[in-house]
Amino acid sequence: MTVRWSRLALGTVVAVCVLSLGAPALAADRGKVDVDVVNADIRNVLRLFADVGHVNLVLGDDVSGMVTLRLRNVPWEAAMRATLSVRGLQMERSGNIVRVQAAEAFAKERAARLSAHEMCLATAPVETRIIRIDYADAEQVAALVRPTLTKRGSVSVDTRTNTIIVRDVRYD
Repeated sequence: MTVRWSRLALGTVVAVCVLSLGAPALAADRGKVDVDVVNADIRNVLRLFADVGHVNLVLGDDVSGMVTLRLRNVPWEAAMRATLSVRGLQMERSGNIVRVQAAEAFAKERAARLSAHEMCLATAPVETRIIRIDYADAEQVAALVRPTLTKRGSVSVDTRTNTIIVRDVRYD
């Protein structure tokens, strides 16, 4: 079954999207699009891709502008990423929700998330665990544990009882 969608925007833009659905022999073609648009509003083009991919779309305020595309037999998500990169935009997919905004906005979000994570590690209480090691040398186990510690963490070895003493922030 072939579905054809047409949109007319600003009197000069025609977008045609062909999607193969339902034919078992054409299962590999599912989600592939053919798009030919001239000076189309990027918001409408992204909505078209979201319809093809059966995903929900959240667009940031900075998503605007016109695009010209000619794509043949391209997976919808690849077509969407190519369209976004032309305008300096990025997408983040979480389940069936696709968020689109400027690359700088995503970079700021990541930096804020990293800063908050580092702040949590810097202020979290340090816990001490004493771990008895059986069937291995505590020195060797401590050498394996050291690279996984945070900046505030430390590991000590009690060779007499073959135990390691790990002090670090609890990280779930």
